Amino acid sequence: MVGKHTLLRLLTIPGAALTLSSITKTRATIFMLHRFSVPDLGITGHDPAALRRNLAWLRKAGYHLTSLADLIGRMRNDEPVQRSVAFTIDDGYFDHAEIAAPIFAEFDCPVTCFVTTGFLDQNVWFWWDRLMHTFEQTKRRELKARIGGQEVQYRWDSYDARRKAWWDLNLRCQDASETDRLQCVEEFSREAEVELPAAAPPRFAPMSWNTARRLESQGVMFGPHTVTHPVLGTTSPAQAEWEIAESWKRLSAEVTKPVPLFCYPNGRSHDVGDREIHAIRRLGLWGGLMAHPGELSPEQFHRSQESRYRIPRFAYTDDLSQLLQCLSGVEQLKSRLRGRKES
Repeated sequence: MVGKHTLLRLLTIPGAALTLSSITKTRATIFMLHRFSVPDLGITGHDPAALRRNLAWLRKAGYHLTSLADLIGRMRNDEPVQRSVAFTIDDGYFDHAEIAAPIFAEFDCPVTCFVTTGFLDQNVWFWWDRLMHTFEQTKRRELKARIGGQEVQYRWDSYDARRKAWWDLNLRCQDASETDRLQCVEEFSREAEVELPAAAPPRFAPMSWNTARRLESQGVMFGPHTVTHPVLGTTSPAQAEWEIAESWKRLSAEVTKPVPLFCYPNGRSHDVGDREIHAIRRLGLWGGLMAHPGELSPEQFHRSQESRYRIPRFAYTDDLSQLLQCLSGVEQLKSRLRGRKES
């Protein structure tokens, strides 16, 4: 019996993934990236060497490495998108500019950065980074966190246990209301006896707008990703409207050709509703990008008005065989099968 890992390795055989994609009718794929590894600053993320290897492989295999704007533009105009791959990076950290952008340029591969405008303005830094900073800086080994009416006790005696505690609180905060989430972060830092700096420490810092404009002149494109990066579904109607409209306005004031596509923070299905979609439509943007996988094709794009405001993306991985699962349509088939089993 052929094992899962053997099947994945088979996808790396020249032509195998392309052949399978024609069978599964997979025509285009969007990948979503976040942070990149900077060991000197203790940042874990995508391996730059692996990104180089994967881009080189995709180029040699004949994939069309295209910009997100070109890909979605072709879909809007019912033009062919066969074997198209687009890359996006979320949030606007400094490593996107210093580590990732030169690698994508090296392979003449377009990339779109979705930036949180208040982050680049240095008015905010991300709540999950503030939690991580608190966990790393506290001298204590036992703490309570309060989220709304819930109280959670954490204890740790190792780096891994501390990291696990941070991740658990991170997940709990994602599904809390915006008010409860931010209150939890502030109260937790006080209980931990850690003072949160007003500006992000170096490892959590954003790129600057000057850097964004320099990268834009070199081919990198930029899109809006809210002002403060809340989970939009947990905010008030007024805040959700402001986060979407103001981020587009602010981005348009800072770069020359902002991409008219909105990227939802977190981007899970239940994070996006009619009010978010209506806000994007009122701005005249082409659509919205999610953070979960799914079918991406002209047929799906035009299936309903809502489809173009729920454009799927795959989480990028350093493992080439895992990427080829997405490019070949294998991952989409697995998702459909899981959906049938759950229904």
